[in-house]
Amino acid sequence: MKEIVIVGFGGHAKSVADSIESSNEYRILGYTDVKEASPFCRFRRLGNDDCLRDLYRQGVRYACIGVGYLGKGELRDNLYNLLKKIGFQLPVIVDPTAVIAKDVSLEEGTYVGKNAVINVGSKIGKMCIVNSGVLIEHENMIGDFSHAAVRSVTCGEVEISDHCFLGANATVIQGIQVGKNVIVGAGAVVISDLPGYSVAVGNPAKVIKVQGGQL
Repeated sequence: MKEIVIVGFGGHAKSVADSIESSNEYRILGYTDVKEASPFCRFRRLGNDDCLRDLYRQGVRYACIGVGYLGKGELRDNLYNLLKKIGFQLPVIVDPTAVIAKDVSLEEGTYVGKNAVINVGSKIGKMCIVNSGVLIEHENMIGDFSHAAVRSVTCGEVEISDHCFLGANATVIQGIQVGKNVIVGAGAVVISDLPGYSVAVGNPAKVIKVQGGQL
């Protein structure tokens, strides 16, 4: 069984670890983080990220990032670049309960959680998080490093650019385009295109911030 190390160990990492163990493809060697996880954590802390090069030299070839998206997008980017520079492979991790159409494309490092559904013709970029109970309908395009939180829904032919976040129970109706670095609040219903670097909340969703400035 191939060994894998989890980089960063918080709440999201626990879900990822459970999916890894359920798939029976990888054995979790341990995790790296600046501090010990909860005393109830079953996995061994291997050190901080400085030990990753040593782990690679020792023959560990697979890694996954256990850091969630919201508020930590830059950290996820930096960890990804570090791991790639060292030489690690970042496999796609799919929970066995997820339902994924045969022609769906999932790029490296993406995580698909429990009971998620990704329908025909969809393409999911690298390092995405498709969390528990998410529904991504047919022919969606989801950009790199984007995160669909629990039970969010994207209807048919939605295009979401890089580094976006859909809050829990958010809905994006069919044919919508969402620009880069957009945050959609929990429970929002998006019925029109959203510009890049915006924050949208409500039903129907309204943009309340663009590029860090208040509207």
